[in-house]
Amino acid sequence: MTTVDYRYDECGLDNVILQGLQTTVDDAGDTVINIQKVNPLHRVITHVVASKPTGLLPKEIRFLRTELGLTQAELGRLVGKDPQTVGRWERGETSPDQTEEMVIRAHALQTTADLRAVPTMIELAEMTVKSAATAPFLIDASDPNNYQPLAA
Repeated sequence: MTTVDYRYDECGLDNVILQGLQTTVDDAGDTVINIQKVNPLHRVITHVVASKPTGLLPKEIRFLRTELGLTQAELGRLVGKDPQTVGRWERGETSPDQTEEMVIRAHALQTTADLRAVPTMIELAEMTVKSAATAPFLIDASDPNNYQPLAA
């Protein structure tokens, strides 16, 4: 068994890196990636995305919405917008304002509050500043019983 750093595109984001992921080799000698305990992993990713220090990207809004089990209409009701507006956010045609993004983040962080300290509302407001840079989300995957975010 070996470990690798694995880009976890299957979650819908292209910047999640699982570091130290254990692999196996099948009978044909090919390396096999087996991601265990996906639900706890997605809770950690949800926390990391909702806590990122810059504004949410369209794909991250969609990720949070789907991980929260919300339709576009339900997320729209949560922030006082129609489903078409949420769709425009997810396609990158428009962006949520600061208050809308804070509500989305706060709702996502409520589901992961047991993982880390939840940012204050002032910290959330500071995080909603848009940035052109996209940093990777690094997750320690060496122990599937205890996925942990890593500093980028």
